[in-house]
Amino acid sequence: MNRFRLSWSTAVVLAIVALIPWTDRAAAQEVALTPLEATEVARGYRAETIKLKPVFNDKSETIGRISDFVFGKDGNIYAILAVGDFTGLGGHLIAVPFRNLKLDDPSGSVVLPGASRSALEKLPVYVSNNR
Repeated sequence: MNRFRLSWSTAVVLAIVALIPWTDRAAAQEVALTPLEATEVARGYRAETIKLKPVFNDKSETIGRISDFVFGKDGNIYAILAVGDFTGLGGHLIAVPFRNLKLDDPSGSVVLPGASRSALEKLPVYVSNNR
């Protein structure tokens, strides 16, 4: 019976010791939004509302469709465009920096200024590593 109590108490101590470093990390990662940032977030776009939307160039030519998004380890966001397939499920997939897309176009469209479908089709194919 004493053997069980000793191993049970040892397990509890080990669990507490294992959690101590984890709680320190959680406390150090406090995130706060100022009222201005919260307002800016509210004015933004949800990914699901722009996913599969057609993408136009500045000549109003359809050049592709937003297929997906990738959040890079470098902190950048990339839009995955399906070029040449307007369902957004196939075609020539390429990655472009999300910041290059113009979402506030007066037409209400997603615009990639200066792009052409033929130029985008020459870019390297985006291959997912399934993460």
